[in-house]
Amino acid sequence: MIKKFQFLCKPEVIYGANSISSLPSIVKSLNCKNLLIVVDKTFSKTIFFSDILKILQKENIKFFIFDKIEVEPDTEIGNECGKFAKKNKCDVVCGIGGGSVLDTAKAASILITNDGYIEDYQGLNKVPKPGVPKIMIPTTAGTGSEVTYTAVFIRKDLKRKGGINSPYLYPDYAILDPVLTIPLPPDVTASTGLDAFCHAIESYISRKANFLTEIISLSSMRLIWNNIYKVYIEGEDIKARENMLYGSFLGGIGLANAGVTAVHSMSYPLGGRYGIPHGVGNAMLLPYVLDSDIENDKSFTIKSKFANIIDYVMPQYKDKSEDFKSHLLIKEIKKLNEKLNIPRLRNFNIQFETFNQLAEEALQVQVPIENNPYPITKEHIIQIYKNAY
Repeated sequence: MIKKFQFLCKPEVIYGANSISSLPSIVKSLNCKNLLIVVDKTFSKTIFFSDILKILQKENIKFFIFDKIEVEPDTEIGNECGKFAKKNKCDVVCGIGGGSVLDTAKAASILITNDGYIEDYQGLNKVPKPGVPKIMIPTTAGTGSEVTYTAVFIRKDLKRKGGINSPYLYPDYAILDPVLTIPLPPDVTASTGLDAFCHAIESYISRKANFLTEIISLSSMRLIWNNIYKVYIEGEDIKARENMLYGSFLGGIGLANAGVTAVHSMSYPLGGRYGIPHGVGNAMLLPYVLDSDIENDKSFTIKSKFANIIDYVMPQYKDKSEDFKSHLLIKEIKKLNEKLNIPRLRNFNIQFETFNQLAEEALQVQVPIENNPYPITKEHIIQIYKNAY
């Protein structure tokens, strides 16, 4: 079968321990006057952030700090950030944090140059003009937002998540410094790392996957699989932190090029209605969506792909049958969730009778649903929610 695809990796990437020191030179190269720094309150209180501000001050770079980001940002906070940036005539944006911070920074960059609000641009290709230059510095090995064209926000009025999806959201620079991920507590290390693993595995099995994204997604999975428990129990293991950050970045490239599948569509309503962190929602659902994939895929290709994942992440089982390896993958993901103390749906205030509404909302997140390896229905989704309960 002939397959046509494009491959994109937009930002210029600076990678390695202490690569944060390159930030002043990047800002200066852009010939901008006022830097907006978007950060969350937790990271803003660390010695790492203090050191970043010192290197900017040393180079006489004028900056303004916006530090009101929530765990799951809503459109109100995103619009407030954009207003703050306009008020201070910011002409370059730097996000330093997890996916919520980076998404807010990307949105602020286009709100500076475009009229309107975040709500006006949620959807596909609704942003009229490019934003100001964007520098993304992840402090979690999770979302891959530093390499994607998406920024996701909760609409409180609709109790629903929605993404701005536009090529104008691609960052211009990404600084990947594993030292900045050391302060992450174990629970956030686990949930963000599993979010990155979801990006890798979903982009690998996506209908839009191609030979280039597949090898990137497999490499991402292997890095995360071999290091996530290490950083969970020993957060200062800098080599493991580096491998996780690299794996997350590769997962983001897979996501940006091949997309994700039903896991993300089903996770969105959990965040929008119940405030469940994105990584936790994805991790809870992943093994049960994969189980459904095996059960309902009629093309007989998904078992082969699952078996190939095992060959990459657990090569000691390479000589086992395809059927054995495909089911082993799901069992091992469930075990990993337990080791990382990922909760179940029943641990949240969710009732069985809401699954019907959640399934309807999941189906409205259409692109990941369409990317799923088999045509997924409302009945399939309800059953997955039940299995994950």
